[in-house]
Amino acid sequence: MGFLGPIVGAISTIAGIGGTIMQVQAAKEEGREQKARFEYDQKVASQQADEATAASQRDAMERYREGRYLLSQQQAAIAGSGGNMTDPSVMDVMGDTTERVALAAQTDIYKGEQQARGYNDAAKVAGYNADSAMRAARIRAAGALFSGVSSMFSRFGESNKKTQTASSVSLPYG
Repeated sequence: MGFLGPIVGAISTIAGIGGTIMQVQAAKEEGREQKARFEYDQKVASQQADEATAASQRDAMERYREGRYLLSQQQAAIAGSGGNMTDPSVMDVMGDTTERVALAAQTDIYKGEQQARGYNDAAKVAGYNADSAMRAARIRAAGALFSGVSSMFSRFGESNKKTQTASSVSLPYG
């Protein structure tokens, strides 16, 4: 058994070093995966913000188009009934229609901008999380490295103590 002691000790040390290296690599890989996931979330949120803005602009354009159509219908109805476009009440109705159309279009744009701000905030948070994931992975990797090194020092320290206290000399009287 004396012959196997140093071999088992060497294998144990090598396994400890290998385990520490694997823990460090696993921590770093986990951090890279989390960072990639958060960066993807960031990209998606940015795209959603752009789409929200574009959709609100399309909706506003549609409101303006509908407003022009409504105004032309009002003009046709007024002209068909023999009314005059310069009549103050007619001008008030047409002005109200124009204001309501503009308000509806601006509301659509505001809603889209609000939604885009929410998506942009989510993108910023995802970017922060990506950076945090890598920092945390580096810290976990360093912790695993120090833990492994500490474990090896502790093992060597114990074997040194055992060798120092053990004696091959037997006392004759007990």
